[in-house]
Amino acid sequence: SGEALTRDLLTRHPQVTALLCMSDVLAQGALRAAAALGRRVPEDLSVVGFDDLPGSEALDLTTVWQPTGDKGEQVGQAMLTLLAGQPAAPVTLPTRLVVRGTTAPPAP
Repeated sequence: SGEALTRDLLTRHPQVTALLCMSDVLAQGALRAAAALGRRVPEDLSVVGFDDLPGSEALDLTTVWQPTGDKGEQVGQAMLTLLAGQPAAPVTLPTRLVVRGTTAPPAP
């Protein structure tokens, strides 16, 4: 989970000042671990998620948005192409950084 991984990372590497999580769900766990370890977000640790899931705004989570419906459609099409023995084109989607309250410049 994001919480267990973050707790382990921050315990072994307390100098870490930022995390980019592969999903907002993992970022939520990172936020819980940071709080449990006494790390202030964003003063001591910046956290960024990925997906901009419902609820991320309520957590004030900085995240990367992309059109998840399009992602599933394009990946599904690529898999069908590969299963047919044809090379699939790379899947490229638009993204947008949604800056909220879990990120700040690192402390000096």
